[in-house]
Amino acid sequence: MLSVVGALIGLLLTVGLARAASRTEPRSRVRAMRPAARLLPPGFRAVVAARLVRAELALDPEAAVRWWAVGVGVAVWFAMVLAPTLVLPAFVAGAAAGPVALALRTGRADRAARGALPGILDHVVAHLRAGGTVHEAVHALARRPGPLATDFRRLAARLSLGSSMDDALERWGSERPVAGVRATAGALAMVVAVGGSAASPLEGLARSLRDDEAAAGEAKALSAQSRLSAIVVGVGPIAYLVFSTATDPASARVLVSTPVGVSCLVVGLTLEFLAALWMRALLKDPT
Repeated sequence: MLSVVGALIGLLLTVGLARAASRTEPRSRVRAMRPAARLLPPGFRAVVAARLVRAELALDPEAAVRWWAVGVGVAVWFAMVLAPTLVLPAFVAGAAAGPVALALRTGRADRAARGALPGILDHVVAHLRAGGTVHEAVHALARRPGPLATDFRRLAARLSLGSSMDDALERWGSERPVAGVRATAGALAMVVAVGGSAASPLEGLARSLRDDEAAAGEAKALSAQSRLSAIVVGVGPIAYLVFSTATDPASARVLVSTPVGVSCLVVGLTLEFLAALWMRALLKDPT
């Protein structure tokens, strides 16, 4: 009798699991087709989305802000475990780490894009000399790996959806606001509008971009010492604050538990932030 009951229960469980498994994939597809909830204000969401696209991060703004908040929470939790006096500095550092990391990745992606532009133009020139078109060159570039592969995949997708080449190139120039990208987008738009053989002008633009990149590299090499000095001067006060808090919690307690200490901390962090912006403006790459 017990064996019969066990067999029936096993049969029912098997049928139930099989039905659940058969419904899992369609359910996941339906869930994937649902539009994601947009919890951020439209203006702020547009700014974050543009920065993520420029940084070549495959995240939607809500996910990026969610991971940023998780990082801040983890930093605050570790500070509470190690020393409660570190909570405020950990919160400030965690809150600033997200935008700073995004800005650094954006700058690196912009530099990589600027360096890849001459090769992109060479590829387009070779395609045109072989009898191809700019549209075909764009789709071929979208299939190639490289610093601008994400940009050209987005460009090819817009062309496939019916966008004109002028509109797609204009959006590319606005999404990647780099001087070389704007010049390349304008040159490609002119080739599409004018037609005919345009290999020579594109080759001239490629040579000009290579010269600009060489000049920028030389300027960066000459300013390497100034950049290192700026990093040391900027990181030094924060490193000393963390070290003194870890070795002498009493002094840090005064800094975060008294009105005078909190005022000094806020003013110091504000001046540190303004100094970082000023040094970044002085050392900013003019190209």
